[in-house]
Amino acid sequence: MTEHRSSIFLILWDSADAPPDHLEPVYRWNGYAEKDSVHSLLRYVETNGERLRRKYLAWIHALGECRVDGKRVIDHLAFEDGFSYWWMTLLVEKNPWKSPSIIDAIRLLALEEIIVQNRPDKLLLVSANQCLHVVLGDLCRNLGMVYEWERLPDKTLGSFSLRGIYRALPLSVQASISLARYLPVRWPFRQVEKSGWFDGDRSLFICSFFYNLVFNRAKEGHFHSRLWEGLHGLMERLELSGNWLHIYVPQDAVATPRVAMDWVQRFNQQRHEQGFHTFLDAYLSWRIVLRVLMRWIKLTYLSWRLSEIQYAFRPPSSQISLWPLMRGEWQISMCGSVAIGNLLLIELFDKALRDLPHQRKGIYLCENQAWERALIHAWRKNGHGQLIGVAHSTVRFWDLRYFSDPRTIRSSDPFPMPQADLTALNGKAAVNAYLGADYPKEAIVECEALRYEYLNDLRMGHSSRQAKEAPMRVLILGDFVRSGTIRMMQLLEEAVPHISGLAAYTVKPHPNYPVKPADYPSLHLKVVMDPLGEIMHDFDVAYSSNMTSAAVDAYLAGLPVVVMLDETELNFSPLRGQHDVRFVGTAGELAEALQTASRGVATNPDRNEFFFLDPELPRWTRILSPASPA
Repeated sequence: MTEHRSSIFLILWDSADAPPDHLEPVYRWNGYAEKDSVHSLLRYVETNGERLRRKYLAWIHALGECRVDGKRVIDHLAFEDGFSYWWMTLLVEKNPWKSPSIIDAIRLLALEEIIVQNRPDKLLLVSANQCLHVVLGDLCRNLGMVYEWERLPDKTLGSFSLRGIYRALPLSVQASISLARYLPVRWPFRQVEKSGWFDGDRSLFICSFFYNLVFNRAKEGHFHSRLWEGLHGLMERLELSGNWLHIYVPQDAVATPRVAMDWVQRFNQQRHEQGFHTFLDAYLSWRIVLRVLMRWIKLTYLSWRLSEIQYAFRPPSSQISLWPLMRGEWQISMCGSVAIGNLLLIELFDKALRDLPHQRKGIYLCENQAWERALIHAWRKNGHGQLIGVAHSTVRFWDLRYFSDPRTIRSSDPFPMPQADLTALNGKAAVNAYLGADYPKEAIVECEALRYEYLNDLRMGHSSRQAKEAPMRVLILGDFVRSGTIRMMQLLEEAVPHISGLAAYTVKPHPNYPVKPADYPSLHLKVVMDPLGEIMHDFDVAYSSNMTSAAVDAYLAGLPVVVMLDETELNFSPLRGQHDVRFVGTAGELAEALQTASRGVATNPDRNEFFFLDPELPRWTRILSPASPA
């Protein structure tokens, strides 16, 4: 008996305008709102996040294992010292802020699932996105479907910017410009002292970014990093001497290498009390630049030789090719500015850790960025001891840097991914996130959350408004991503007309992106730079983007939190899944949430469900004790 069914027509809507009424199902490319036959692709991703994340990670694993001319890609990219450059590519790093196409790739995997489940006869794309058109046209051909593209005007065409001109240049030119800009800025670091390293069993190597210092104290020659709160005192109690290798990051307070070098020189005048400090860029030399250029030429050749890799950009058991979407990540990692930057990191870490006296133990700030792979390889190559990566902040579900396919982690094949001996996790939430992704339990060690130790002394709840007519006090938590901060500020401006009564807005920017009150005149902004623990109880409600970890500080302090869901992003909030946190996507939702939350009862979350917060730091003591192997 032949099965008969009516023709099914599916529409993918990629437009800022609302879709017209359709009998056919419509899936919006952006946004979380759903109504009648209009569905949200991002909401489908959120509902099926576990499966889609596993599928994406499995594809990255398969990509490295795919064979070209009889050899794995991992093997093709192996250098003579046993390190495969594959592990430093943007594809492996999986950083959604460096590679925003990751979000589109996951949406496309979700769309393929929807198509397979519903078996439509035709797909209509309403979009200006040429790349999306190419990917979906190929998918429909593979699935035997009718495909149609209703092409919208591309509003970005004809726009002029220096960044756009730069991106239009050949990758080889981009790489040359990147190196030419890097060297004059970083070359002065060669003057920084490099001969003051401590050795012996009571020395501890620490690699971290040179930011989030207590600036007023730093100017006076006292080193104190808020990233490593509590560690300074513990090292003193354990009589450990710190060997600090800093990665310089420009910021307002340390805008130039000259300022950073001056601070470090002051720190080193009291090296026996404050540890020895130097910068990774202090090891720059013309010899390193030459080696970088030679390896860059080799990578450029290999990228041509490995051109067949494009056929592996189809995830396992999928009919969708991600090559048109993500080939840029591959090409810039092999030939462009990313390649130059990565090769510099490989050479600089090798030189620094060759210069470093033997270290029994080392720790570093673990965010699973490409530089960490270079550090780990150089650490092993130069014969140092135990190395521990410290995930100092929160582990967010969609921050794919923290997750890999279990086969990648456990591989015993040649040129495996460089991994620390242990990963130190700062609370139950992080441990559960790692174990939930099948990370080896034996490779995890618990540590207190140094960055959040101030919560031990912070009372719960926020101060109540003095009177109903008193202004609602809103604390805005800036994002470390410029675009995220701008979008949340613009949404707040749109929400202001919908807010009844008076409101006072104060923003605490992220150090990476300052906020200028003049850019948002309707908010009459006040800017504060004080630590969160000192200011949160002066507010009625906190408003954050869906990326910043500062939302966790406010939440655990008992402050009601409202999180903006970016219509073009996945839910990157570290508070994803918390039932008493408000997630909003429109100006009306934001206005209602702020007013409701500011009048509500203070939250009372269990801090111990998030972080290990023992002020005596027993876990850190076990990790760092000279008599303990951690």
